Amino acid sequence: MTVQQRMAFRIQIFLFLIILTVCSNAQPLKDMRGIWIVRHNMKSAADIERFLKIAADNRFTDLFVQVRGRGDAYYQSNYEPMAEGVDPDFDPLSYLLARNKHFNFRIHAWVNVFYFWSSEKQPLAKNHLLYQKPEWIVYPVDYDSLNSDDPLYMDRRNAEGLYHSPLLAEVREHLLNVIGDIVNNYRVDGIHLDYIRFPGREYDYNPEIRQRFKEKYYLDPIDFQKDTDKFVERFGRTGYSLFYERWADFLRDGLSECVAAIGNQIHYDHPRVIVSAAVKPDLEMAHWEYYQEWDRWLREGWLDWAIPMNYTPDLSRFTRRMETIAQHCDTSRVLMGIAAYNQPAAAVVEKILTVENHPYVGYVLFSYDQLLKDKQLQKLYFKHLSKTEAGK
Repeated sequence: MTVQQRMAFRIQIFLFLIILTVCSNAQPLKDMRGIWIVRHNMKSAADIERFLKIAADNRFTDLFVQVRGRGDAYYQSNYEPMAEGVDPDFDPLSYLLARNKHFNFRIHAWVNVFYFWSSEKQPLAKNHLLYQKPEWIVYPVDYDSLNSDDPLYMDRRNAEGLYHSPLLAEVREHLLNVIGDIVNNYRVDGIHLDYIRFPGREYDYNPEIRQRFKEKYYLDPIDFQKDTDKFVERFGRTGYSLFYERWADFLRDGLSECVAAIGNQIHYDHPRVIVSAAVKPDLEMAHWEYYQEWDRWLREGWLDWAIPMNYTPDLSRFTRRMETIAQHCDTSRVLMGIAAYNQPAAAVVEKILTVENHPYVGYVLFSYDQLLKDKQLQKLYFKHLSKTEAGK
């Protein structure tokens, strides 16, 4: 065998090992039991110790722990300020990973992606993105920058808060840096993407994005969104439908490109790290209301796992959503999100049983806070676990 042949053979083996690693991460294990842990539980060592113990007592396998909530960090970040209320000398994520050696959970670093501020109060950190990059904030269709004198841009928020624009190159670069900072410096098992969507279909009418659409399709999207009747009078209903679909595709494809960039970077640099996302559970609404084509993200391999936030308390609706998802997605790569905060404990356990009786590999509960305070949920959940384990 020549030197060139040996080199080619080694490259083939190396690529095979990478593919094998990625494929193994892409498939969740059977009987996965996850729980979302909101960021305020990461402020101190005592908080972390408590949720680790409770998660162990309740046999969870995967912890989705929020490390980026509102453009801030629950770790030592090179790009964003430490979250308010965290001792600057304390590294919550580092402490969690060190203590997890005694527990062996899979730790997924939960990152709020485009959503970056919610409070009407100003951030304390002057290097926060709200001050540094206000031009990144999404624009609602009715926003008039000429008549706005809001220093905190709250007239560009929706009910949840402020979002960054998924289609801006600078936003994408910053997010890649933030996520790369986590996976390069902390040995997490996964990156979990949340708010990986637009805030709604009334956004994003950022001037730069409107101009890019106009260069491609000749019309400003404001023209067919602000005055629908006038546009229909000029171009007809067919013309309106055509341009509305093109606008939706434009935003949807732009968001998908951002997801692809994140997923591909993680898979290339850290093939062992699992890329997951919390997504809207109704596929049609996800596509057309939030421009979130997450079934495609799963098919393309940009995501390893999808976790639909199937938070409805209604069991029939919960089940119908599951069945629809199963028709379009590989259920071996889907975990079902279940809410614990908006329904009785018995209904939560009933939905867990429903998931276990369908071709899904597990579930994720939202959230640890509810489990912590609801003694009845703790009792019924533990009873269900014991019964399940006894039947194996």
